[in-house]
Order: sequence, then structure tokens, then C-alpha cells
Amino acid sequence: MNNKIAKRLVAAIALCLLVIIWPHAAFASKDDNLIKLQSYRAYLEQHADKKAGKADIAIMANTYSNAEGDLKTLDNFEGMEGKSVLTGESGKIEWEINVPESGMYNIELLYYPIDGKGNSIERMISIDGKVPYNEAKYINLSRVWKDKSAITQDKKGNDIRPKQTEAPRWRTVLLQDLLGYYNDPLMFYLEKGKHTIGFESVRESVVLNTVRIYKAEELQTYDEVKAGYEAKGYKEADAKTIKVQAENSYEKSDNTLYPVSDRSSAITEPQDPSKLRLNSIGGDKWKMPGQWISYRFTVEEAGLYKIATRFKQNKLAGMYVNRKILLDGAVPFQEAKAVKFKYGNNWQVKAFGDDDQPFSFYLEPGEHELAMEVTLGDLADVLNRVDDSLFKLNAVYRQILMITGAEPDLYRDYGFEKLIPEAIAAMKKHAAILREVSADMEALVGQKGENMVLLDKVAFQLEQMVKNPEANIAKTFTPFKENVGALGTWILTVGEQPLTVDYFSVMPVSKKLPKADASFFKKMIFETKSFSMSFFVDYNALNTEGETKGEPLEVWLTSGRDQSQIIREMINDTFTPESNINVKLKLVTEGTLLPSVLAGTGPDVAMGNLAADPIQYALRNAVENIKDMPNYGDIASRFHPSALVPFELDGKAYALPETQSFPMMFYRKDILHDMGLKAPETWDEFYRLIPEIQKQNMQIGFPADITGLQIFLYQKNGELYNKERSRSTLEEDLTIEAFQKQTELFTTYKFPRDYDFSNRFRTGEMPIGIADFTTYNQLIAFAPEIKGLWEFAPLPGTVMEDGQLNRATPATGTAIMMLKGAKKKDDAWRFMEWWTSAETQSRFGMEMEAILGKAAKQATANMEALANMPWTKTEYDHLMTQWSFATGTPEVPGGYYVTRNIGFAAAAAYNNGDPESLLDYVKEVNNEITRKRREFKLE
Repeated sequence: MNNKIAKRLVAAIALCLLVIIWPHAAFASKDDNLIKLQSYRAYLEQHADKKAGKADIAIMANTYSNAEGDLKTLDNFEGMEGKSVLTGESGKIEWEINVPESGMYNIELLYYPIDGKGNSIERMISIDGKVPYNEAKYINLSRVWKDKSAITQDKKGNDIRPKQTEAPRWRTVLLQDLLGYYNDPLMFYLEKGKHTIGFESVRESVVLNTVRIYKAEELQTYDEVKAGYEAKGYKEADAKTIKVQAENSYEKSDNTLYPVSDRSSAITEPQDPSKLRLNSIGGDKWKMPGQWISYRFTVEEAGLYKIATRFKQNKLAGMYVNRKILLDGAVPFQEAKAVKFKYGNNWQVKAFGDDDQPFSFYLEPGEHELAMEVTLGDLADVLNRVDDSLFKLNAVYRQILMITGAEPDLYRDYGFEKLIPEAIAAMKKHAAILREVSADMEALVGQKGENMVLLDKVAFQLEQMVKNPEANIAKTFTPFKENVGALGTWILTVGEQPLTVDYFSVMPVSKKLPKADASFFKKMIFETKSFSMSFFVDYNALNTEGETKGEPLEVWLTSGRDQSQIIREMINDTFTPESNINVKLKLVTEGTLLPSVLAGTGPDVAMGNLAADPIQYALRNAVENIKDMPNYGDIASRFHPSALVPFELDGKAYALPETQSFPMMFYRKDILHDMGLKAPETWDEFYRLIPEIQKQNMQIGFPADITGLQIFLYQKNGELYNKERSRSTLEEDLTIEAFQKQTELFTTYKFPRDYDFSNRFRTGEMPIGIADFTTYNQLIAFAPEIKGLWEFAPLPGTVMEDGQLNRATPATGTAIMMLKGAKKKDDAWRFMEWWTSAETQSRFGMEMEAILGKAAKQATANMEALANMPWTKTEYDHLMTQWSFATGTPEVPGGYYVTRNIGFAAAAAYNNGDPESLLDYVKEVNNEITRKRREFKLE
């Protein structure tokens, strides 16, 4: 009987806890946008009985009722008569309106994307001070880019990619969903009466002229448009085919949508068996919803035309991609909102149309503009439903976690059906949703493909857990966590829509489409010529050797092939034309540089070196001192002073920083909010947070290596070495105190020492942790289901005697250095100066993101270039705050022994409970430093 009472008491307590921690209803206000708001889908369902609004309200931007932050009124700006308003990177602008009739309305914006950092412009929309749904937090306003010039050729006859330049102009757009999960413009319900419309700056500045609130007209179907053609007596045009090469675009939304080279077909236009030809556009760079490219062409005869394109879609096996077609700035009919391009291994030719027929377009004589925009089409609803399920399943996972912990006891009776009936009901509901989505995808694609396997797998697992919760939930808890993570990756993969285009043909309706690929004989001739020329020509044309006089500058780098490809292209189209310096770039494996230098066959410049390398090479007289090179002081000012510390010794400098990173505090806003907690500002607040997190079977992440010790040491103004860098400070009080603080977190507070922070943070198992700020890249790219639910902030600080917070943190990075014996030191220095410049680093970062996605954001050491990365104002401010406290760690002979032995001491303290184990390693560490200093004749 007592056991039954105890069990019931435990169950009651658990239920009370779950009521407290279960996510509350979403809401939004000016001061609280922490938790995920209701989705736009839920908002539409909530207002399903509301009719379309009939009012048409035009608001002049300068008639605002309230404004905060940077604001400036402009007269007759860029040809627009009247007054416009420049809104900055932060702040808010609001207008009061009087709505004469209740209904659902769209919001249209006339804006000018003023020059900024080159990132997309982002705003958050509020109605009467509240953000109505989650998607309204992320409104994207596109920029406008152009090729600065036509494609030119180098001295070898290879095409040179044109530079991209911003070409801002006034644009009119209806507000859309950033992720593309909704094909129609966003709608807002407005009751009759007075309202306040607010635009809050999230990213970049923009000039606003007019905000229009109305209900956009529904587009006609193609059949209706076609019937209108017939009623007006429109006939097929009697004209020649107009061919537009896709690489010769008019405008584009991103500066990474530039011409690319394709050698997979003999008839790609233009093509050459031995020369590099920029003959297409798109591919992996043109895949995200909202990206667009436009073209202009001139028609001489009025009439009906069809528009055909030669394209390649060989990325998404068994799937299709979609493009929205706009003619002269407007979508001509419903079906043009999502034209499908199916998968194929080779090039294909098709006219814009559906499976039944090609579309006819009536064109008047004169110039016309054709634009293609990435859209999800039918896949939008699929991704929307999976995204919603993923968010709910993450909440279910956290509910189970709070009961079982990270490692459930398989032999324990948890009583899940009594403790979490809502979670079990949610599992049943979303298993059915995922089954339905899988079936819908199969119907859309026309076959069962690999993209449906994961949906069925997760659905099956949920069904098994619902069928017998007590037997299966604990047993399948770990696979469930893995599958939830895989579902987030699935959303990203399916949501990408890559397409490569060779050309467009505007032709009479009845004209036969051109062939998609070359004949057998053309292929054979092309391949034979290419093979013959391969003995004499580098098809990739990546080295600039031979284009200018003299021996080339040899540069080595140890990174990925994608990075090397980008750098080679940048050298070819920027550095060499501007400097007239040949560059021979080589991608080498790690460990290649040192033996090559010792053998006297090393390069002039080495890129991507670890922070410890320059000083180690300098001690062996293998790297040049650059302190006396021209403009060193000006170039060094590009970086935070801490970035230079590891590369300086005895008043000399041996490298320039390429990248720099440091730890920051990541936290889940939604979880802390639901628990009534806030992100800690000080270590006292941090320690008060620990029991609250751990009571819910959650964990906190903290660096178990030397980084953790350095955080506590540097925040007390301590150093790792003495002023002469001849001894470590491991025996000093400040270092011992820092070591004890770090080890206590793992011994007394039971923090985990080994963990995958990104995965645990994603699932909510570890809602707060300290990790390198580059973890941001991984989370923003691979955890879409928690977008807007997390943040990174400066580390908790130590309160100093003057009351100020010291948030000091160790920093690390990579470097570029000039090797000893470089034949052309001036050329090598000029290359190092070019590579570390803000313009070069900014472009490299954007190119990396274009090819590899958001996970490839560059942690550049150039402070101006980092500001040009696509950070929000809040993210950038937090980053700059922490960067101001970055502390460089000097490199010393034998320094590797310090890192190694601190690790040994930490392991001993953890395993043996000895908080003073660090003292056992002091003598050994200092002896090694002394031995190395004597070896290199430093004492």
C-alpha cells in the first residue's frame, strides 16, 4: 500500500512539473519574442472564416506616428518624387491607419535597397505592437546585383568572370515568407478601425517610400488567360527564334549568381575543347527560395510565343525543382507561379508549361523582361507540415528527457501513459501526419523515393512508441533523438532547388524545340579534341602562370577543394589583373609543409596555418619576419590586437591572421523562458542556473580542455606565461584557482566532459553551453526547427573591483605566413595584403556560403569583413562585445607541453577528485619550456 501511495505521489509531482515546464501558448509582444509564435498556417486556420478586405490604403513612409533608432527623411530620393525615409540597421518605425472594412489584407512595399553590407534586408512586422505569427518575424527584402561588365577573356583566351556590382533601384514587392513555405503573399487580418503597422529593423538599412495595404487579386488560371487570347484574336507570332544566353543576365538577387563553366556537353553555348568558357548560370548557387535572375530581350512581331530553356537538374534524384516565371515584373497566370523542372542525368530542353501543354505568352513588339525565381511550389506545403511536426516532436523529446534523463533505464517502469498522455497523443497525431506527407510526396513525384524513406521511418517509430509506451519509449529514446535530428536535415535538403541553365529561346508556339544534347558524332569530335588538348592545356585554367612575365608566386593551402577553387577564381579575376603577379596555387595535405620547407622545396606563402605554426617555424628560421614590410602597421590594424599575439616573438611578427574565433554562450530562449529563467550575465547567476537546469534532467556545456581554464584565468587578469615567456604560471594562485573552478564543474556539479554540443543543444537536452562562436554556423544551417528559439551572447563575466564585468575569453585562429627564402618577398607581401583585406575576405565568405550553405560562414579575423557577414544587428553586437574581450595566448617554445599537461591534470582531478593535481605537472612543464628555449638559443 505504501508503495502505491509513493508511486502516486511521484506521479503527481511529475505531472505538476510537466505542467510548469510544458511549452505555454505562443504569444508576442514588444518585450517578449522569446518563444516560437504561432505559425502562419495556424493563423490562417484561426481566420479561415474572414473574408478578403476591400480597402486599399496607401501609407507614405514619412507620415509615421512613431520611430525609434536611426531614421532620416529624404527628398526626391533616386528619382522618386516626394519624401522617403531611410531606416537603419536597428530601430522601429510605425504608422497609424484607419481600416474602413474588416478583412484579410496583403502588405506591399515600395523600397530602395540602399548600399550596405551586401546582405539581404530583413524586417519584423507588427500589428498593434504584436507580431501576429512566426513568419512575420523574418521578412526579407531582396537587393539588386548586376555583372559589372560583359564576359572578357585573358591572354590565354579563357573567359574571365565579370565582377558583381550592386545596382539598387526602386522595387515594389508583396511581403512573402522567408523560407518559401507559402507560395502566396502573407496576409494579415485587420478589424475595422484604427491600427498601428510597425516595421522593426533586423538586418541592414533600407529606404521606404510607400506601404500599401490591400488584398492582391487572385491570378487567372492559364486556361482563362488562353481563352482571353482566343477572344482577342491573338495568333501565333510570325517571327524568328530569339535566343538569350543564360550567363548574360540583366539583374539578380545575389552577387553569387554569376556565370559558371560547364564542360559536360559539346553543345553548351558557348563551348570550346581547350578554353574555359563561362556558358551557364545557377547550379548550387541558385537553390534557395526567393533567389531570382532576370533577362531582357526584344520582340519585333506581336503574337503568341512559347519560352523554352535548356537546363540541367541532376542534383535532386527522383525529385523536381520549381521556378516562378515573371514577365515584365508580373506572374502572368496561376500555373506560372511554380513551373517544374524534373530530374535527369543530362541536359534537357523544355518549354515553360505543365505536363499537358507548353504555355503561350502574348508579347507586344519591344523590350521585355523575363525573371525566374526559386520557389517550392507543391513542396511548400509538404515542408511546412514536416517543419511543424518537427517542432512538436522536439517538445515531445524534451518531455521524455525530463522524466528519463539522457540515458533511460530500460528495466524501470516510468509510467509514461500517466505522466505524459499529451506527448503520447502528439506522437500519434504526428505519425499520421508524416505518413500523409509521405503519401503526398509520392503522388507529387510520381514514385516512391529516398526522400520518403525517412518520413516513413520516423512515423513507424512513433507508432511503435504509441502502441506500447512503457516497453518502447525508453528502448527507442536514442534512435528517436537521432531521427528527429535527421528530420531537420531532411527539411534543408528537400527545400533546396538547384538548377543550371544554358539558354532561353523565345519562339513561335508551333516551332520545334532544339535538341537537348549533341549527336554521337559531335560528342566524339568534342571529346577527341578535349583529350588531345589535355596534354597541353589545364582545362580548369586555375593557375595564372604564363599570363604575365616572370616566375609565378607559389602559394600553398591546406583546406578543402571548394575553398581552393574559390581562392583560385578570386586570384584569377581580381589579384592577378590588379597586381600583374602570377600565382601558382597548390592544395596540399596537412603535414606536407614542414618536410617540404626542410627539403628546400617549400612555397613562398603558406595559408591556413594553425596558430602555433608561425612561431614554431620562426624558431627554426623557416619563416620571414614581416614586421618591417611596407604598411605593416596599417595592415595589422585590420585585426583585433589579440589576433596578432600568437604570431609575435621578441618584437618581431611572423604571420597575419586569417581567421579568429572564440567561445560564446549559446542558450535556448524558449526553454529558459518556459522555466522562468534568464541567460546569466555573471558567474554567480550562472551557478544559480545550474540546479534549475539539472532538476529537469538537462545539462550545461562547458569546455573541458584548456579553454575552460583560460576563461576563468583571463577574467581575473591572469596570464598563462610570465612576462618573459620563459615559464608557465601553473603554480601561481590565480591559475590554480581557475583550474579548481573548472574542475569543480565536472566533479561537484557533474557537467559532462564529452558531448556533441550541437546535437544536444538542438534537441534541448543541453539548453545552455559555452562553445566556439563558429558553432553558430552549424546551428543556423542544420537546426532549422529551432530558428528564432536560440541566441548566442557574451560569456558570463567576473565582477571586478570597479564593478565592471570582465568577459575575457581566449581566442584562436589560423594564419598566412611568408616562408624563408621567398624569391619575391614584395610579391608575397602584396598577396598577403590582398588576401587579408576586407574586400577579399568578404567576398570569400559570401562565395563559401553560396556553395556550401550557411554552415560555411567564414570566421574571418578582419573586423570590417566580419561586419559584412550576414549577421543580424543583435548577433553582431553580441559578437563585437565578446570580441572586445578576446585575449590572445602567446606561443612559446615548448608551449604544447602546457596544453597537454593541463589536460592530464584535469583528467586526474576528474578521476581521483584531486583539485590540486595541476601542481604535480608544474616542474615538468617548466623544464620542457626551459629545454626548448636553450635548444633555440633564447637563453
